[in-house]
Amino acid sequence: MTLRRQLRQGGMAALVAVPLLTSPARAGEVWLCLTETRGDGHEVARLPAGPDGAFALSFIHSVSRTPVTDTYHVVDGQIIQTSEVFQAHGAGLPSIANDMEATGWRHEEGKFIIELDRPTGPIPLRIQAQFKNTLHTADTDLPLARLGYNALTLAPCDEERPY
Repeated sequence: MTLRRQLRQGGMAALVAVPLLTSPARAGEVWLCLTETRGDGHEVARLPAGPDGAFALSFIHSVSRTPVTDTYHVVDGQIIQTSEVFQAHGAGLPSIANDMEATGWRHEEGKFIIELDRPTGPIPLRIQAQFKNTLHTADTDLPLARLGYNALTLAPCDEERPY
């Protein structure tokens, strides 16, 4: 089942069509903020996460040239990586079952799936159009290169920040 389908089944519809948002989070909602990593660190985009704070990042691996999808949940304001799905081993990808707080490892339908319980903190992202870096939240698939930055940081939004 795709992440998009899982997020839809959770009942969370996309709240916006445009990635730049300025409305505050409602009680119980998790919002994700993308900020400029270089320069002044200003907020570039704000998106609602899926049900239970779920979201995913996908990209084409720079060495193996195959798709990779990392899934996450935000729990108590902390990003937790819950899985990594990939087709071929490459630099930086797990190679043994106990890598990176792995809780499970399997091979299904030609893909390696590692289940994780890995706190990450804010996620630094290097954006290159050829690697198709994409943020998936609820019904939104946001190709990050469209934002026009080559380095972004993804983190839960600070709900106490004035808007």
